[in-house]
Amino acid sequence: MFDTSVSNTYHYTEYMEKVLVLNSDYTPLNVTTMRRGFVLVDKGKAEVLKKDENPIVTTIGNFVRPIIIRLLNYIRIKKNAKDIRISRSRVYQRDGYACVYCGGLKKLTIDHVIPKSRGGDNTWENMVSCCFDCNSRKGSKTPEEAGLKFRVRPYRPSVFSELVAGRAAHIWEEFQHDFFGISK
Repeated sequence: MFDTSVSNTYHYTEYMEKVLVLNSDYTPLNVTTMRRGFVLVDKGKAEVLKKDENPIVTTIGNFVRPIIIRLLNYIRIKKNAKDIRISRSRVYQRDGYACVYCGGLKKLTIDHVIPKSRGGDNTWENMVSCCFDCNSRKGSKTPEEAGLKFRVRPYRPSVFSELVAGRAAHIWEEFQHDFFGISK
């Protein structure tokens, strides 16, 4: 009677539960949860530009599962509002949970590229994942002074980086290609 085979079961991955939110002028604002995106559409504050082929199924009916939505009213944002708040776990995630100097995976700490004792700030570009041994070796020196080289350069993630959005960058590229004819 019911087909319960694994081949017909749709497995949602993390990126499919994210919704790309565009301002009314089609500029990207952020990435939100599917639930929040659905609520914005349901309240008439946004329209669906791209939807998933699998609807949201509830006891009262089936609803469109948004992937990209556009706000109907323009939202003015502050210049620094798009900055992603820095945290220890986000630095580890950005650096792949590995030391940026040796690639070690054990005993990770946070290292300031320019030490705080020399005026280094808590910024994305100045904080990296570092193993305890490399951090001890570096001490209050710069990586160059300690003879350490970056395997991966620190960077400030954007709203489209894998750190925040998962596959939102891919969805944005597809959207630009489909709607504006911009090649990937």
